[in-house]
Amino acid sequence: MAYLELMILLSRFIFAGFAILFVVLIFSFMKPFISYSLGQPIHKYSLMFSCILFFHLGGTAILFGKATSLQMRQGIIINSIILVVAMVFIRWLMLRLKRQDELVIWYIIFFLVDVSYIMLERLNHAEATKQITWFILGMCVAMFLPTICGKMLHSKFKLLYMGLTLGMIMLPFLFGESKYGAMNWVEIAGIGFQPSEFGKVTFVLFLAAHFDEFDFKPHKLSVIFQSVLFVGSILMMLVLQRDLGGALLYGLTFLIMLYIGTTSAFLPLIGIAGGGVAACLAYLCFGHVRIRVEAWLDPWADISNTGYQVVQGLFAIGTWGWFGSGLTRGIPNKIPIVTTDYIFAAVCEELGNIVGIVVLLVILGLILQGLKGALIQLGDFTKFVCIGFVVIIGLQTLIIVGGVLKLIPLTGITLPFVSYGGTSLFVCLAMMGILTYFVRKTLKFARKEGKEIEE
Repeated sequence: MAYLELMILLSRFIFAGFAILFVVLIFSFMKPFISYSLGQPIHKYSLMFSCILFFHLGGTAILFGKATSLQMRQGIIINSIILVVAMVFIRWLMLRLKRQDELVIWYIIFFLVDVSYIMLERLNHAEATKQITWFILGMCVAMFLPTICGKMLHSKFKLLYMGLTLGMIMLPFLFGESKYGAMNWVEIAGIGFQPSEFGKVTFVLFLAAHFDEFDFKPHKLSVIFQSVLFVGSILMMLVLQRDLGGALLYGLTFLIMLYIGTTSAFLPLIGIAGGGVAACLAYLCFGHVRIRVEAWLDPWADISNTGYQVVQGLFAIGTWGWFGSGLTRGIPNKIPIVTTDYIFAAVCEELGNIVGIVVLLVILGLILQGLKGALIQLGDFTKFVCIGFVVIIGLQTLIIVGGVLKLIPLTGITLPFVSYGGTSLFVCLAMMGILTYFVRKTLKFARKEGKEIEE
């Protein structure tokens, strides 16, 4: 097995090389934010997809070689083939439908999902299998449902979005079960999911509809007060469910959307001050919040108990340096809840800090692509929706990575497209599906009118 260990050690540099090449290619599409060219888009698309495939094949080969039984090897091969076939089919379908404008976004997602698959297959084969299933279901919804239900994506359905958001947030009070201290999970007919994840989509749609053409509304203070009242009730319910990560995400998303909708910095600043007061109250009222804050301030004080997860995550990130230990050569399974909360630490430990940084840069690329899509929108509603979705992706990344790096207290949310979590992956794919639908619709209209739009 010495040759396999040598291959694993060499693969660290190969993984880093393909990851760097991929991110360089991605950012060549980020004009007007970043401007440089590496050739024709068709050639760059092919090279990007090749990077994803080589990354995938390298990870699969190592996992297959390190598997200890024939059954494990069969499971790895089956999962690997299913994921590759799904990505190849989606790429073929995009080209067939002449939707090349969307390829950058979907290649970014393919890369993140592939990193997720490799780490989940390494840590928990059953979770890797479920993640692939959710990916395929989510892609089916993302590619076709927005087109089929496009008429429902309109500002006139504001009350419907409001009702759906409230319904999703209230669902755990009726059918909820506690998990990791928060009562934000629901199981219906044997299927478990987080309603607050689905609520993110309708929440953004509501805010976009509510602030649509805000400058032309006669009673602006009333519009602002209604939104504050609605969001306040949402946050209160999330706090009662002890879903403080969700409350933070919803609250920050609202403040950013409030600023974009009203162009006033004063109101979000008041909201931030109110959030600070709420955080102090949460610290006083909830024991598990105090534990997380104390573990954040000084994890070494109780390294064998409350600080164990934080310390193990820091060891994982800091021990092996830029190129990592090599896939399967680390001990990421020593970190509690590693596949959800600490998947970023696992990536850094075995694939290297370079790959970890690339994951963050790729998510940044996804955000910039979403903002590009927002800039070309012709109406406020679609523009706000595009911005709202990338705001959620960005905030989720900042909150969870900040917690893993001990920059802020850890909250239990997922790293988009990377952490294990079927509901989260499904919802993130749905958001990107709606975003690309709006971009495709705008570009189609512009071409019909003979207008030039910078892509």
